[in-house]
Amino acid sequence: MKITGYFINGSKQYIAFTDGTTENGEYKITDGFHDKVVNDRNREKYAGYVAVGKADIDVEKITRRMKGTRPWHPLLRILGKEAA
Repeated sequence: MKITGYFINGSKQYIAFTDGTTENGEYKITDGFHDKVVNDRNREKYAGYVAVGKADIDVEKITRRMKGTRPWHPLLRILGKEAA
């Protein structure tokens, strides 16, 4: 599991990551509630997502969402370190 980037679409913030299920340039994005897979077939759907730096994202907010809804998610360990 590795964080690969940060994105904003409108007012929503996302963290991009790869895990054991992603392959061939795929990655997942999460807002804390839902994980979405971005791959070659659906990449156009995410064209409006703007890549930003870590400082532009409220990582702590996304971490709190994930702790409340999906405390089992393996990304939480990494997000805990990122928020600190």
